[in-house]
Amino acid sequence: MNDIIGTISSYMVNQTSSFTPEHYIPTETVYQKHHWFRFGHTNDLEALISNDELAKDYIIGVTSMSMFILGLALLWFIVIISFKCAGQKRVGFLAGRLESPAWQPSLPPIEECLTEDDDENISTHMPIGHHASSGPENFSVAGTDLDQEKQEKKFNMKALMVRVVFVISGICVMISGALFYSEGVTSFVNSLNAVQYSLLIVENTALESRNLTLSALEAKHNLVSGLNETISETGANFCQGSDQVATEIREAGQQLVSDINAMSSAVDESLKSFSTDLMKMANMASEMNENLQTASGFFYALIAISIVIVVLICIMLAVTFFSAKDISNCFTKCVTCALIWPVFIFFLTLSWVFATLFLVFSLAGSDFCFKPDDIVLAFLNKNKDNFDSLISAMLIYYVSGCVVFPEALNDITHLITMVKTMLAAANDLADNIASDGVDDVATSCGLDKAAATALQNGVQVISVVSQDLEKLLGSFKGIISCQNINPIYTSLVHDATCTEAVNGFNWLYGSCFALCICAMTMITFRAALYPVKRPELDQTGLSAPLLSSKNGEH
Repeated sequence: MNDIIGTISSYMVNQTSSFTPEHYIPTETVYQKHHWFRFGHTNDLEALISNDELAKDYIIGVTSMSMFILGLALLWFIVIISFKCAGQKRVGFLAGRLESPAWQPSLPPIEECLTEDDDENISTHMPIGHHASSGPENFSVAGTDLDQEKQEKKFNMKALMVRVVFVISGICVMISGALFYSEGVTSFVNSLNAVQYSLLIVENTALESRNLTLSALEAKHNLVSGLNETISETGANFCQGSDQVATEIREAGQQLVSDINAMSSAVDESLKSFSTDLMKMANMASEMNENLQTASGFFYALIAISIVIVVLICIMLAVTFFSAKDISNCFTKCVTCALIWPVFIFFLTLSWVFATLFLVFSLAGSDFCFKPDDIVLAFLNKNKDNFDSLISAMLIYYVSGCVVFPEALNDITHLITMVKTMLAAANDLADNIASDGVDDVATSCGLDKAAATALQNGVQVISVVSQDLEKLLGSFKGIISCQNINPIYTSLVHDATCTEAVNGFNWLYGSCFALCICAMTMITFRAALYPVKRPELDQTGLSAPLLSSKNGEH
């Protein structure tokens, strides 16, 4: 904190009236997001401040794309459930399992299967002109060995394709999670830190300014006390004589009293109000900093969610490897059904919600950052009645780039001029008394030596305190100058908010949306998690469905 106050104090020196703030130019990200498709609704964030009807139109526009994306996600879930209900025969692996086609092995010629007795029976009982079939009717085979191989090869390619898509989608989910943290969360945390640092500077600037006002008020009090003490010891007119020396001292003293009284009223009127308002501003900055501190916990929660999803993906890829090897047991089934799918779908649903929220924040932030100064000024002008007039005027001055000059700074400038005039009068009086000597002053003014000494010392004290007061007021004017405060504002709004924060939200939305798409693809190709389902074979070596069909026909 001492370093920050030291930095602030360095601005008090060599303050000049000419200062041109750096021109703000929106980033490419801000420009693109500001012109994002809104289904015909307005993208002017200022409408949210100025007009109720336009405000509704803006809210609909900034949330419409998020609702559209959320609707697509819901539709995708419904399609997946519909595929599951349709079953394997209608939609194949999209129902959730890879099922091998019915296996029909070719049979050897019937002559190789018959015994000698069978040959005799056939030759005895079979009518002349009839030929033996190549096998029993129930064992007729629809396809050839070549067709069977083609079907098996085609199925194996399909199973490989499903597993490859599943694995690639899982890898993409992990890459999206890594980008979510490395680009999105990191950028936003940097923005958060920059905002907190800027607010800390605002808080300490306000406190330092308040300390200067309190010191100036104390110096004014000491000045008035010194004047009253000098008057009490020397009389109301300082000097009661009638010669030229007495007249000069008396006129200079009366002018000094008039200047001090006028300055005292002006200091009380200006600085007391400043002191109260600056304390309120310091408290506001402190409260905002504390509230932002809690926001960091939200992003740590997001990091935890992304880590959980990545761990789940790793487990799913491991299960996919086992399923490709036709390894399935109670453990793999329990992990898949009881752990992976419930947790994965829960966090995927959260990710969809966060993706839509990040899109809303990204669009709203870009709309604000397209013309941030105009929007802040519109907000301050509309809500200036809710602020103290002094704070409102000063904020408008800083945000406008030092264009709208506040009356308060004119008052401070006038106050410094009054102090300089008072200081010149005090120095003239001190020089007159010093040049004449205490004894001559006592004689000319009709004072005893003690009173003349008190007059000399009192004027010197007034001169010293006036110098201190001039320095304090000059420092105060310097610390609240536009060239000191405007860079704090631009750092807070232009850099931390409109560069880091918007870039962070853009990465958070993009990576989270990509994660959701890839995760939904994994659910669609979830058949890769399970071993291939093969039809059970009968004792004859044929698949059970085939035998059932043939027996039914017989």
